[in-house]
Amino acid sequence: LIIGLLLSAGIFTFLNRSIVDGILVSNRDNEAAAMALARGGIQLGTAVVYRQRHRAQVLSMSNRDAGSTLDDFWARVRFSSLETEWGGKLVIEVEDTGARLNINALVPHGTGTQGEEASQESQANQESEEFLIEVLRKVIAEMKPSEEREFTYDERELARNLIDYLDADDIAINGRNEDDYYLSRNPPYSPANGPMMSIDEIAMVEGFDVDLANAMKPYFTVHPLLGEQGINVNTAPSHVLALLYFGSSGDMSLAREDVVGDILKVREAGRFVCSETESDTKKCVPLSEVGLAEGGIFPPVSLPQVSLVFKITARAEVNQVVRSIEAVIDLTNRETPQLLSWRSN
Repeated sequence: LIIGLLLSAGIFTFLNRSIVDGILVSNRDNEAAAMALARGGIQLGTAVVYRQRHRAQVLSMSNRDAGSTLDDFWARVRFSSLETEWGGKLVIEVEDTGARLNINALVPHGTGTQGEEASQESQANQESEEFLIEVLRKVIAEMKPSEEREFTYDERELARNLIDYLDADDIAINGRNEDDYYLSRNPPYSPANGPMMSIDEIAMVEGFDVDLANAMKPYFTVHPLLGEQGINVNTAPSHVLALLYFGSSGDMSLAREDVVGDILKVREAGRFVCSETESDTKKCVPLSEVGLAEGGIFPPVSLPQVSLVFKITARAEVNQVVRSIEAVIDLTNRETPQLLSWRSN
């Protein structure tokens, strides 16, 4: 009886181990297949935006403005879903980075080398602080406090800290040394004193935290890193259009709901907003017709804007195993797309 019990226990352990090992091997195979499928999705997305770049070149040679709108090929296939014969599922998303506010555009970064020259080429615009205050006030108002925590922030202090983090010098707007706070952290680090490389970096700025950084993500991007263009009015979603800051210097404000509504109506009619009506007299709607004529837009943007940097997200599923890749592609080089960022999980 004892020998029989021992044999039964051994057989049970062997079968259990075999089942577990089989599941692990199957999961590894599914994970590898899902990751390969996601990589293929990035390649497909890159091909889509590269085709758009080629079309823009053709239009430029024919003296037509090649501004980007949601009628472009990349926009029509920006939410694509594919299924393989062996059961894999792939979802590809393509987004114009100009459809969000480039946080690096608030402090233009020149190509100067060092010292005073670089410092002069990396200073905030006059409107940057007031604009950031308005944006932060809007974002914070939309954050939902929990029972454990209520959000209390000083918008002006946050705006100044963010500008100090981005500009080239190490002296804060209020005259103190910028490094004092950052070097006191554990572990210590230094402010960027240049463009941010990732939107997650916002949480590293003095006064900001993960909650506020996450709340800002739907509105902001860091690409292109050295870009100074503002929001692409013709591709941005409604919540980003609400960040359009316009008017005369010293009397600027965020876009009202009716302005956002007028822009969306123009786009729904198959037309686009532009700075100069000569680009396309039939489809072009001047800024004055959507309530953006007074003064100008900050950060400045030339409309219709040509999109050269895209974020491509590929999400693959194989037998309930999901893997996703997020890549940022720069098409400035007409011959070879450049990979700026790659994140997988």
